[in-house]
Amino acid sequence: MSQFTDLDMLYDYEKDAVGAAMGYMTLATRAHHGDLRNIYLRLANEATNAHTKVSKLITQSGGIA
Repeated sequence: MSQFTDLDMLYDYEKDAVGAAMGYMTLATRAHHGDLRNIYLRLANEATNAHTKVSKLITQSGGIA
C-alpha cells in the first residue's frame, strides 16, 4: 500500500480546484439565464480562491505550485 504525503494531498486538491474553476466557468458561458450565470461565476470565483490558497500551502510545504 502506498503512503501519501501532505504534499501529495495538496497537489490532488489543487488539481480538483482547477477542474472545478474551469467547469464552472464553462457552465457560466453556456447558461442563458442571468441568475444561473451569476451562480456559476460565483462558484468559479470560489474555486479560484481555493486554488490560490492551496497553491500557497504547496509552496510553503516545499512543493512547486
